[in-house]
Amino acid sequence: MTTGSFSDQLHDLWRTRPLRLPKQGHVAGVAAGIGHRYGVDPILVRVAFVVSTLFGGAGIILYLAGWLLLSKPGDQVSPAESLLGRGRSSQSGTKTVVLVVALAIALSTIGPIGFGMGGSVFISFALMLGGLWLLYQRQPVPPALPASVTQTMAGYPVTPFQTAQAGAYPPPAYSPYTRLPDHYEPTPPRQQDATGDDRPETGDPTPPAWDPLGVAPFAWDLPEPASPPALPVEPPRKRSRFTSVVLGLAILAAAAAAAVSAAVGSEWLSPGRIGAISLAVIGVGLLLGAFLRRGYGLLVVTFPLLGFVILASIVGPMNWDETKVGHQVWTPNTLAELAPVYTGTAGDFTLDLTHVDLTTDREVRVEGKLGNYTVIVPQNMNVRSDCSVTVGDKICIGDGYVDGGADGTAGPVLTVKIDNKVGEVRVERG
Repeated sequence: MTTGSFSDQLHDLWRTRPLRLPKQGHVAGVAAGIGHRYGVDPILVRVAFVVSTLFGGAGIILYLAGWLLLSKPGDQVSPAESLLGRGRSSQSGTKTVVLVVALAIALSTIGPIGFGMGGSVFISFALMLGGLWLLYQRQPVPPALPASVTQTMAGYPVTPFQTAQAGAYPPPAYSPYTRLPDHYEPTPPRQQDATGDDRPETGDPTPPAWDPLGVAPFAWDLPEPASPPALPVEPPRKRSRFTSVVLGLAILAAAAAAAVSAAVGSEWLSPGRIGAISLAVIGVGLLLGAFLRRGYGLLVVTFPLLGFVILASIVGPMNWDETKVGHQVWTPNTLAELAPVYTGTAGDFTLDLTHVDLTTDREVRVEGKLGNYTVIVPQNMNVRSDCSVTVGDKICIGDGYVDGGADGTAGPVLTVKIDNKVGEVRVERG
């Protein structure tokens, strides 16, 4: 256990934060670095990231944050600090900017500013950060880095903490801090032979290989510099079919659900639920891949599919009748021709009421899924509107009150109710 105040422990937690180990991981080495730093199996760390991603989305946010804030062995600072000009990182600035944008997009899809995932995301955050705090309390002192990692650090500048972690990394034989002898004896004068050429005295030491010109005889008694260790040759990775098998099973599951929906005419098996079934198969594949160290390519498919499921859940079942898609204009000429409900699926829809003479109170509803829905009323018609859109904008006159135009609010009132899922709704005068 650690001692000191809470703020001191937080400072030490940040100072001794893990290093990313990409050579031992599948993506950026975040899980491998956390596992080595705190002495746990990286597979358990990967499972925690996957589970917290599926239940709330905190896992992908924390992984991207770790990718940006944790440095690699041999780097002076993390990619995020390098982007701010605080040191050198081996990761390119373009890749770091892409990661920052991906993190911003991930943050925008949770909580009150996104689609909303209830309290599960905050619970996932609390559990993940609480687990990290407990791991630090259990092992506050970082262990030495693996030998395979310290060998790859030869010739690269490292931070003091990384040097302390390296342990087995051999320090250079000579550096600006090498202690030199307190004094040295000058070389005795050379004697000349009969031709006048200098010849060395018998017994002069031979210059070492690192000083072929003999300009530093005072340091000849120091040992030869150690040559850097040879980098280990990584065996080629065998291609795994795990990712393709899981994707194939997900496609088969979605196809089977679609076939059942078409055969029995069930509205319960909507596109959103069919996508959720496929997403569940991929989720099981991610869990198994975390144990087998396979299937990280499934993440490329997971997030677009997750976005489709969320969007399809918001929109709900859709009717693709030709009269409910594309560009449609409804133009009733009399009050008798005004239908109580107008519906659309996807496209631009306009209800033009400029030719209708309102002689009594009426109510009309416009229900849509995707697209833009507009109701145009005459200049002097009394209108009360009730507009709602799940994702999009609404610009409606008389929204929650009676708008009478230029001649006031006396006379019958038309109540317009518009409900759209994704797009725009408008009530305006024409």
